[in-house]
Amino acid sequence: MIRYRLYEIWRFAAALLIMLYHFGHFAPGEGLQVKNELEALRPLLDMFFIISGFLIFSRYGDQVRDARSYGVYLYKRLIRLYPLHLATLSYFVFIGLLVSLGVLRTGGEAALFDWSALPANLLLIQAWGVEDRLTFNFVSWSLSAEWFAYLLLPVIIMAYRRGGLTGLFGLLFACYAILEVMVRTGVMPFESWVQADTWGAYRTFADFVLGALLAVLVRRSALTVSARWPAWVAILLACTSMALRLDIYVTLLLLAVAVFLAGVVERNNPDGYTYPAFLRPAAAVSFGVYLWHPVTESIFFSFIWGHFIQSPSVTLFFAYTGAVMLLTIFVAMASFRFFENVLSGYLLNAAGLGRQKPRTNVAAA
Repeated sequence: MIRYRLYEIWRFAAALLIMLYHFGHFAPGEGLQVKNELEALRPLLDMFFIISGFLIFSRYGDQVRDARSYGVYLYKRLIRLYPLHLATLSYFVFIGLLVSLGVLRTGGEAALFDWSALPANLLLIQAWGVEDRLTFNFVSWSLSAEWFAYLLLPVIIMAYRRGGLTGLFGLLFACYAILEVMVRTGVMPFESWVQADTWGAYRTFADFVLGALLAVLVRRSALTVSARWPAWVAILLACTSMALRLDIYVTLLLLAVAVFLAGVVERNNPDGYTYPAFLRPAAAVSFGVYLWHPVTESIFFSFIWGHFIQSPSVTLFFAYTGAVMLLTIFVAMASFRFFENVLSGYLLNAAGLGRQKPRTNVAAA
């Protein structure tokens, strides 16, 4: 199975930038400028969703053919997402209880602990347009959005099986057209669908369709390129487009080119050098970094920095931020190894979906 290590390192880098952006809200003085500059990189989330659509369609596009295979696919995706979601959500529920009881004091973050929004968070529907603000583990809206896209994978599969590439192109055009209509009519309460979070499910599904289309194009491509630098140039151009705040569709096109080139290169040369091997344990846990960093933010910035340090030194702040970011990576790695993998393995085996151990040939022994 192809590992697509370029996707791993891109998603890891994006998770780090998103983490730095959120931590940057606590920066003193001129340090806030870093946060303001990083805000332009919001479409990196679309890169996450495009890559997810690519990988999910590549893996399950041929497997999901009936109700049973669809159920197996959903079960596998749910046990990958939900345990960590529930763990991080539980932390914020606990903090919310302490705030409600008056044990902890909080400032502007009190809006996070909206108990009426807890059912939506538990059901992973908080990004479907049912809530008007982010609550508890605020970044989990993207999990809700991905879950929406996972549920609608059969729509993408049907479009491809009945219409081929034309069907996927048609579905893609319809998705982005619907997003534009939702924004212009006020149904989606954002200036642009790129800003959508509580309505992020629909943005994510469109990106998933684009990822699926790219997966088909990579599979059919006759390109023999094995050098990775064109893909890196494309992703850097996409980031430049974000920084210059060009039209979102220019950025999407550049992201699509980058994902396509990376997919072709990884297919042609799956064992080629992508990044140092010692980074692989960290690069593989971008999902964990993304979900755990609001927890470390709550502890090390909202509480420790906000109540005990509050230094005006920008240098001290970013040194502190770097240490917390490194700690978050280690937390994500430990979570992946000792919690997520162990629990998902148990749940797969409980459902009879675990990997079969090879039988010992007793006679030969």
